[in-house]
Amino acid sequence: QILFCTLNTHKVDMQKLLGGQIGLEDFIFAHVRGETKEVEVTKTEDALGLTITDNGAGYAFIKRIKEGSIINRLQTVCVGDSIEAINDQTIVGCRHYEVARMLRELPRAQPFTLRLVQPKKAF
Repeated sequence: QILFCTLNTHKVDMQKLLGGQIGLEDFIFAHVRGETKEVEVTKTEDALGLTITDNGAGYAFIKRIKEGSIINRLQTVCVGDSIEAINDQTIVGCRHYEVARMLRELPRAQPFTLRLVQPKKAF
């Protein structure tokens, strides 16, 4: 199961996501589903410090993590992780803006759980 593709790099580099800019000399790297992990997060500020994008096929994933943010302090959450569920509510099939809204609407000081899928590491 492919989570997303990058252009000309095997690394999880969200600046190199495959879009419409492919040429004959380019290489496409498919990043496939790896291990699932659950992370408990307590929202102590309004913003978690995430930028979310999606692949247009129902999978939202973390594009950027803001330095010094709530999420940045959690070592297990990484750029490229796909967000599969929030508090056991599946978000597969949701667009990135819907996932961002759900996270934004979570109450402060109340822990919640993110179920994430990390891309498989090949190298």
